Amino acid sequence: MGGRGSGRRPGYSGKTETNDAMPLDIRKLSRKGLLAPGNSFAWQWTVNDQPVAGLSIRAGYNELTLSYRKKSTGEVVEQRVQVETTPCRFGGARSWFTCPRCGKRAAVIYASGRYFACRKCSDLAYATQKEGIGDRASTKADKIRKRLGWPVGIANPAGGKPKGMHWKTYDRLRLRHDALTQVSFHDIARKLGFLHRLLEP
Repeated sequence: MGGRGSGRRPGYSGKTETNDAMPLDIRKLSRKGLLAPGNSFAWQWTVNDQPVAGLSIRAGYNELTLSYRKKSTGEVVEQRVQVETTPCRFGGARSWFTCPRCGKRAAVIYASGRYFACRKCSDLAYATQKEGIGDRASTKADKIRKRLGWPVGIANPAGGKPKGMHWKTYDRLRLRHDALTQVSFHDIARKLGFLHRLLEP
C-alpha cells in the first residue's frame, strides 16, 4: 500500500517529491471500506513489496486518529485529522481530509515532517514538475498508447485501432499522440544538439 518509498529525494526546485513523503490517500481508505467509525487498522508503505513505514489508524465520527512510533527515539506520535464529505453529482458522497494546517480539503495528506499535512503545507513537489516539455509530452503519449493497447515508448511503432473503439475516438487519440510524439522528438533533438555543441573541440 502507499507510495514508492520513504526517503527524502529532492525534486523540483530542490523540494521533496510527493511520492517520497508517505502519501495517505483517503480515496484508497474509502474504497476499502475502512472509514467506518470504530474501525481500527494498520496502513503500510512499501518499496519493492517490502514494508518501509507504517502507522495505526482509528476511525471516529468525522475524524481519523493517526499514530506511529518514531524509529529514532521510540516516541509514539499521535495526530487527529478531521474528515468531511461532499455529495457526488450522481449520488453518494466523497470523503476528504481537512488539512490540519490550512484547513482546506485534500484527498491526500503527507508525512513530510512530524505531522501529516496537505501538499502545499508540506512544501512538496509533484514528480512531473521537474520534467521538461519533452518528458511531459512523452508521458502523455504513453498514456494514449496504453489506452490504445500499443507498446509503451514513443520509439515503438504505432499499432492499430482497438476492437470496439469508434473511429472518431481513435482518430482523435492518434492525432493527439502524433503531436505529442513530435514535441518529444523535437526536444530530444534540441538536447542532443546542445550536447554536441558542448562536446565540440
